[in-house]
Amino acid sequence: MNIDSLIKDLGEAVRGLDPKGTTAEEATRLVELFSEGERLCAAGRTFAAGRVQETFAWRGSGHPTAARWIAAHTRSTVGQAVTTLQTARRLERLPATREAFRSGQLSEVQVAEISSAAGSDPSSESTLLTIAEQDSVAALKDRCREVRAAAHADEDVVERIRRGRYLKNWTDDDGAVRLDGRLAPDDGARFLATVHARAMRLQAEARRSGQREPVSAYAADALVGLAEGAPGPRAVVHVEVSKAALERGHTLPGETCRIPGVGPIPVTTARRLASDATMKVIERDGVDVYRVTHRGRTIPSHVRTALEARDPSCVVPGCDVRMGLEIDHIVPVADGGPTRLDNLARLCRFHHAGKTHHGWRLGGGPGAWTWSRGPRPSGLRAGARAP
Repeated sequence: MNIDSLIKDLGEAVRGLDPKGTTAEEATRLVELFSEGERLCAAGRTFAAGRVQETFAWRGSGHPTAARWIAAHTRSTVGQAVTTLQTARRLERLPATREAFRSGQLSEVQVAEISSAAGSDPSSESTLLTIAEQDSVAALKDRCREVRAAAHADEDVVERIRRGRYLKNWTDDDGAVRLDGRLAPDDGARFLATVHARAMRLQAEARRSGQREPVSAYAADALVGLAEGAPGPRAVVHVEVSKAALERGHTLPGETCRIPGVGPIPVTTARRLASDATMKVIERDGVDVYRVTHRGRTIPSHVRTALEARDPSCVVPGCDVRMGLEIDHIVPVADGGPTRLDNLARLCRFHHAGKTHHGWRLGGGPGAWTWSRGPRPSGLRAGARAP
C-alpha cells in the first residue's frame, strides 16, 4: 500500500470539492467519510509517532525531545504531542482499544481517554469501549475520571494534581487576556462555586435592568470582582457521597464521592473541604437520597480574627511566609479535632501539604511550635518524599 499516493489522491479530492455545489445528502455523507478518514489518519500518526520515539529517529533533528519533534511535524502543541506519545505507549498493553483505533471506530480524543483510564485499570477496557460506542465523549470522560480516581490512592491523586497546579495567561490576536488553569478538585470546586454564585447575582441584577448577556459573560465579571475584592455570596459546594463511604472515610467499588460538574474526589478531601466552605452533603443509599445535610465547619469569625492576630505568618519555625496562609486543624477534623483556637494554626500551603500528605507533624504551641517527622499518613504511598 502506498500511503503517499493515497494522501495525494485525498488532497486532489479536497481541492476539487465545491461545498456549495453539493446536495444536503452529499454534504452529510462527506462529513461521515472525512470523519472516518480523520480517525484512521490519527491512528496511523499515533502508531508512527510511537515508533519514532522508540527508535530515537528524532535525534539529530535539532529538537531536544521526541514530543517537540512530533509537535513541529504535526503542527500541534507540545502538550498534544505528549498525549499522542503517551497514548501510543499505553496501547501496547490494550489490544482491544488498539484494534478499535486502528479500524477507525475511535477518535483521537476517545482513545486518549480510554488508554489513560484502562492503563490504570485494565479490567475497565471493555466497559469503556462500550461507552465510547454508545454514549457521548463527555460521558466517556466522566467515566474515565471515575476509573482513574478509583485506581489510585485517594490522597496521592489529589496531592499530585495540586503539585501540578498552575494559572497561565496570554494575549490573543484581538488583545484580549486569556486564561488557562489547573486546580485540585477541592480548590476548583470552591473557585467554581464562588464564581457561579457571583455570576448568578450579576445576571439577576442585569435582567432587572433589561440587559441580557450570556452566563459566561457574567462569570467573567464575577472573576474580575473577586480580583477587586468585591463582596459577594458565599460559596456552597455540593458533594454527592455514598452513606457507607462517608461513615467509613473512603470509597469501595460501586460507591461514590463526587462534586457534580467537577468529578470524583476522596472522602477525606470532602471532609477537609467542609472546614473551609459551606458544604451541602447529599448522602445516597444506593440510588435513593438518604439525607441532605449542611456540614459546613467554617471557622467562626471571632476565632478567625484571633487566629490571624496570633499567627501572622506560617507557624513552622524558620518559615516567614505571610501570604496565602491556610488554617490547619492540628488534630484533623476527620479524627474528631474541634474547631477551636487551641486546635488551629496557620500554615503556608507548602507546610500544610507536608503535614497532610508527607508525614510531618506540628507540635508545641504559640511561641514554641515544633516541626518534626511523624508517622506516615495512611494515604501516603510508600517512598513519597517529604517537602
